[in-house]
Amino acid sequence: MQIKQLKLSQSGADDFEVWLVEDHRLPIINIEFAFIGGASLDAGQHGLTYLMAALLDEGAGDMDNLQFHKALDETATHIHFSATRDIINGSIKMLKKHKERAADLLNMALFSPTFETEATDRVKAQIVASIRSASSNPSEIAAKKLMKLSFGEHVYGNLVKGSETSIADISKTDLQKIAKRNFNAEHPYLVIVGDVNEQEAEALISRIFANRQKSSSNIHVIPDAPFVGGGQIVRHHMDVPQAVVNFALPSIPQDDDDFMQLMVLNHILGGGGFSSRLMEEIREKRGLTYGIHTSLMPLKHGSLITGSAATSVDKMPETIKILLQEVEKMHDHGVTDDELNDAKTYLTGAYPLRFDTGSKIAHQLLSMQYFDFGIDFINQRNGLVNDVTKVNIATMAERLLNTNEMAQIIVGPNE
Repeated sequence: MQIKQLKLSQSGADDFEVWLVEDHRLPIINIEFAFIGGASLDAGQHGLTYLMAALLDEGAGDMDNLQFHKALDETATHIHFSATRDIINGSIKMLKKHKERAADLLNMALFSPTFETEATDRVKAQIVASIRSASSNPSEIAAKKLMKLSFGEHVYGNLVKGSETSIADISKTDLQKIAKRNFNAEHPYLVIVGDVNEQEAEALISRIFANRQKSSSNIHVIPDAPFVGGGQIVRHHMDVPQAVVNFALPSIPQDDDDFMQLMVLNHILGGGGFSSRLMEEIREKRGLTYGIHTSLMPLKHGSLITGSAATSVDKMPETIKILLQEVEKMHDHGVTDDELNDAKTYLTGAYPLRFDTGSKIAHQLLSMQYFDFGIDFINQRNGLVNDVTKVNIATMAERLLNTNEMAQIIVGPNE
């Protein structure tokens, strides 16, 4: 797969760096993009960017919601937006024969959304319904509380979706301001994959981002997020048949030179499904839980190793006991040759599956851009995985797997 790096500097497309992968087998074009911002721009209006992203395709330009979606349907165009703690991102999948019209629709969604009262009220109601549903879900409660415990008053501890109160207070003016601030920020990340050449790609980007007014003042520079939950255990009481534990440890950023070592470590510890240690020891050997897993959360200004498990109330103490024992065991003794070899085989063998569709390719390349991996990372990645040694894993485990630093949220009955 050849990745071309385009530098665009012209009216309507100032200082864009675009990664282009030409694939002319099907007349389809995928574009993914991201702007630094997202929920970190919400300040005290939690959920503002999340709501704005959900409304961008609910009417734009001179079209209301029904007219806009009809135009999308008529051109077989799919547009999607989402907001995270660090970024707001979007994607569009279009047929080549409708690329100009599709680009115009995306431009309108980005730079002239209508935020009609009817659509805003409807989407607000949908978000509030999901917030209420999550408020009775032990796993959702544990996940939200873990972020607050881990990051405290930093913006990473805030609710990306907001609360019932914060959502209700958001006005049309608020939505207009946050849209302008997000999409006029400097240095967007951009990837194009599909039936398009360099000239066509440049024309599409110019068309999509016409009317953009680039400004560094739109970026809210947030500080690094220290991990403040070390060693804390918080219990949230709910009258439910199963208890849930979510846990976190401080981690390293994804652009750290040693991140591949951590990725292999996590796969062995709890990220590798049934082949992981925690699944083997806690589910397979002892039958304490249906499942337990760990994952990496590499945020831009503060990263975590997180995990969760659910079990019956009477089995939770033993589940946590074995969890801590296994984390300590890896901290003290590292991993075995077989574990390391099996992890490498899986991680290198499964990697090509991330690139089996145009949309997947675009998504992976955007992540590479965002974390500044470099355009050759695809060719280097499996080699970096294979270079990981037992000594590397042991050093990383000793560095990060300190159970005294683990934050825990336990949701369940008083017992």
